[in-house]
Amino acid sequence: MPIDYLELNAWHKRQATLLYHFASMPYIKELLERIDALIAFADGLLDERAGLDTAGRALADWRPIDTAGHFSTYAYPALVDFRENVVKSIALRSFEQYRTAGQDQCSRMLDEYAHQMVWASREQEDEFKRLAESVFRYAGLLSDVMYRPSTLDDFSFWYLWQEQKHLFPRMPRFRVRTDVVGVSGQTPPRTGVYVPQEDPMAALQFAWTGGYGELGNTYALNDFGRLALERVGRAGLWSDAVGLQALINEPRHRDLSDIDDVDRANVNLAPSAVSREGFEGRPCRWYFVEMMNDTYEDHDGSYAGTASTATSTRPHRVEAGQRVPQDGWWYTPAQMGSRRYFKKDDTFPSLPGNDFGTVLWIWSPDQSVPKIG
Repeated sequence: MPIDYLELNAWHKRQATLLYHFASMPYIKELLERIDALIAFADGLLDERAGLDTAGRALADWRPIDTAGHFSTYAYPALVDFRENVVKSIALRSFEQYRTAGQDQCSRMLDEYAHQMVWASREQEDEFKRLAESVFRYAGLLSDVMYRPSTLDDFSFWYLWQEQKHLFPRMPRFRVRTDVVGVSGQTPPRTGVYVPQEDPMAALQFAWTGGYGELGNTYALNDFGRLALERVGRAGLWSDAVGLQALINEPRHRDLSDIDDVDRANVNLAPSAVSREGFEGRPCRWYFVEMMNDTYEDHDGSYAGTASTATSTRPHRVEAGQRVPQDGWWYTPAQMGSRRYFKKDDTFPSLPGNDFGTVLWIWSPDQSVPKIG
């Protein structure tokens, strides 16, 4: 039986690119190299400065916590444990087991036992802390992908894409395998990235087969999130800070519990404020997203991909009342479970009792015919 391959929409391609990148073996091996460099720097500091402990305690009233010996006894082992955890994580990949990097525990230990490195010079202390923060940030991106249950949503991926897109002058090509199906709350049939079957705005997840890698709920737009989409469009979610600020300052949205006056007054905070109110988790069925080896495509640099010509000339959203540009299954974020089949030159309908303004119909990533039973 032939396999029915689907194509990801533009922003899901960005999400899949990021997930496979942070879950890759080269990424975690580079993390190990960065930890080794941090430990080597700490070794050099201790070799140079440990001899000052006696003089510092005798002449400068150093307390035990101020000494290099205290750092060696309590802070340095946290770095070694961090390294060992990553070494084990690399080994477990052979068994299809993935886990977080463990940077948070190491960071807490350093905050407690190395928050003041009196025994080092100010320049050495600043450089150590800069290197440590860089390693923890690098490790945190891996941990965000592996954390269970997953909490990544479309805003998370948009923000991450702005930071990391320079790494991807081209993106891998992907194909959606409708023959490999996962279910929220269950171990996936294959290790890798999964896309929700029906919701184009729901976030992708990385899941694995070797234990504790179950697919979680998808994070999709709720009523308020769909309203934000209607107002600013796909390209403006989450980059149109002015439009999103105007939305949260409307009188009927003044009582949103996760948005305060600081959010409403600062335009730069509006996108994150909307994201806190704009998503809900719900279970779903998933399709496996296969990365095609050594095959790439260009992109326009944007997250939504609205200017891209590499994928399709099909409009990604069409207003109700306009003609259907292509046969297929379409979806409107103004109504849950709205996926419908339209023929070319049909007219997209509006929705009775709609409170979201203009109704937009979006091409569905799932073009399969619903199964009965």
